[in-house]
Amino acid sequence: MPVFSLLAHPESYYCCTQNMLVDVEFREFWLDHFSHHFDLIMSLAVEVYGTGSRSRAEACAAALRAEMETLRRHPAEYGELNLQVIGKRRQEILKAYDLPDPFLHNKQRENNAMLALYPEIIADLDRPRQARTDMETLRLLVEGVFAGNIFDMGATETARLFASGSPDFLKVRQSLDGKRPWLVDHFDVFAARLLARGYRKSLFFMDNAGSDAVLGVLPLVRWLAGRGMEIALLANETPALNDITAAELHPLLGQISRIDPVMADHLDSGRIKAGSSGGGTPLIDLMDVSEACNAMADGADLIFLEGMGRGLESNFNSLFVTDVVKLCMVKEEIIARRHGGKVFDVVFRFDPSINRR
Repeated sequence: MPVFSLLAHPESYYCCTQNMLVDVEFREFWLDHFSHHFDLIMSLAVEVYGTGSRSRAEACAAALRAEMETLRRHPAEYGELNLQVIGKRRQEILKAYDLPDPFLHNKQRENNAMLALYPEIIADLDRPRQARTDMETLRLLVEGVFAGNIFDMGATETARLFASGSPDFLKVRQSLDGKRPWLVDHFDVFAARLLARGYRKSLFFMDNAGSDAVLGVLPLVRWLAGRGMEIALLANETPALNDITAAELHPLLGQISRIDPVMADHLDSGRIKAGSSGGGTPLIDLMDVSEACNAMADGADLIFLEGMGRGLESNFNSLFVTDVVKLCMVKEEIIARRHGGKVFDVVFRFDPSINRR
């Protein structure tokens, strides 16, 4: 697959923020995490693929743990070691045992639960303009993305939260109100740029299904489209944890359009479109995107990299020939600590475009 056309310096690009060949603490943390987290994955796999898959799931778990031990003893087994490499190996092992999407039912349940809340969220956002300023509305929408991003079954703390149900989206969003500055907080600079001059077209690299997509991302892009921006939503090509895939995003947008005439109009007019990034892990390697992604990038002057995987664990320091926003909730202690924060802090980084040299 091709290199992402909007990267400023593809010749020096490295997608991950940590190199586990030299960062032993990071390597040991994630090898332990992947090994223990696989218990949850296999329990969900049996739910999706039936009790007849139990023996495959047990063999798959053993294979994954053996792989983690191999990487512990031989970190350079694949030439490099980072979260992208480990994420790819996990998906390859799942496919090898015919368990490619263990989170399928989990994603469907969360989508359905959040669709029931969507009209309430939109009704509040559609209150008369005098009820809040554009700056206040944009901040509320961004806080909605943060709150929705809590649906992350790949992170230790949030997987525990979703073990017995879904956190209250409105309470999570309310908990963010007035809690600025955020861990990384470039919101005012971005908002001033957006509200003063606007953007023609944005690419939005999405993260999770459920509250993340339905109550976080889609209300934000709906509002941006209402201001005249064209938005291309980009989701994974193949499953990875509870990340939404392009194949899941298209019918979800159809469901949204049936309950929201404004969104239906944006979709019918082409102001909002959806496609595949080409990705297949929770991170994204922009040296390896889909042809469709680059086609949709034509004419874009803004990028959103949403979620901890796409905009913090990978691509946090990557530069582009367009403006870029990286936003997420931080859900792993080691990631939070390395950025000088704590679990459930939020990040909103804005980097202006740079010229290729």
